[in-house]
Amino acid sequence: MWYFDEWYDDPYTYVAKVGSMGATTLSCWAFILSTRFPIVERLFGGLDKVYKAHRHVGQSAFFLILLHPVFLAVRLLPEWEPFLSFFWFSDDGVRNTGIVALLLFIALVAVSLWISLRYHVWKQTHHFFGLLLLLVIVHMIVADAEIMRYPLLGAWFFAWLAVAVFCFIYIRLLYRWIGPLYEYEVEKAPELGDIIELYLKPVRPRRHLTHRAGQFIYTSFDTDRISAEPHPFSISSPPGEPHLRISVKQLGDWTSELSTLRGGERVLVWGPYGKFGDKLHADPDLDPVLIAGGIGLTPFLSMIKDADFVHAGGRTTHLIYSVEKPDEAHYHDEIESLNLDDDTLVYIPHSSDEEGFLTAEFIAEKVGGLDGKTFLICGPAPLMDSLTEDLQKSGVGIERIVTED
Repeated sequence: MWYFDEWYDDPYTYVAKVGSMGATTLSCWAFILSTRFPIVERLFGGLDKVYKAHRHVGQSAFFLILLHPVFLAVRLLPEWEPFLSFFWFSDDGVRNTGIVALLLFIALVAVSLWISLRYHVWKQTHHFFGLLLLLVIVHMIVADAEIMRYPLLGAWFFAWLAVAVFCFIYIRLLYRWIGPLYEYEVEKAPELGDIIELYLKPVRPRRHLTHRAGQFIYTSFDTDRISAEPHPFSISSPPGEPHLRISVKQLGDWTSELSTLRGGERVLVWGPYGKFGDKLHADPDLDPVLIAGGIGLTPFLSMIKDADFVHAGGRTTHLIYSVEKPDEAHYHDEIESLNLDDDTLVYIPHSSDEEGFLTAEFIAEKVGGLDGKTFLICGPAPLMDSLTEDLQKSGVGIERIVTED
């Protein structure tokens, strides 16, 4: 606008435009963050961190877009009736497209962030973000405002929008066929307490997934008994084994249905994803402290059986396996069977019923102090949040604390 020497008469319009243009840009970024592209995962240090950023970017876009209609309408004050009617449908077709887009955005954000739905239903609602993107493009074109009038601004926004459209088509339509996809089948599915262990073997042995300790995969089961939307699970088997093992706690209808799986049923596997264990390779001089809460043990099961991981640099690894009651430690015997060498891997079982909640003080006592160590935490969000805060208060830098979300 400075270049064309054009300015708004109403100063509130600048705030409205910051809202619309800022929200449009962030929405495009949210689509990019949903694609699971390796370059994006590397940039954020793990796909779990990418999705946290995706959530924050989406929330920021939502609150920013609210500035747009509010500050376009504020000029109508102090007359409240025209101010309020500005937010509803009228004979102004341009404004109507914006209202439809805004209402859809509010509904989708509410469903995504604040309303509890079953996972597969919640997952399906994300398809409507493509419709929202289309409405935003239509509104920009029919409004014939700055983005259409200023060539550089138009090129900037339509470039981002084109990338966002491609990302939506890729993750919603193409990913199922051209993503990092492997065909597996169920070898066996034994139950261990309230945990279902799925052993998966590749349909074509030469075409199998290669993973690093601590990574996870997305799985989709080809059976009429289980809905087909992909779910993420940590790999609990170490690299190099002929099968993949995932250990799933039965927390709801979908996970409970996994017990109906039989040998030979097909599984689509995407991945691997995650950089949970990369910190230990980046800092080989630090002794790892692996802190697992319940089923959060699964990525650590792959680590403690990986010789390259455990013996790297001659360091000592401590594994703290925390459960509420001792009989919930379903993998206690498996860990004990590893013929533990106290100079290499130290196993520390913990029961919150008997010993209280995990604290930095308890950990320091069991692992010989907090200095010279890096801490990997996986488990329920309250456990990870409280321990991260407690460790920081005890002098552990945030760069030495890694969580798997």
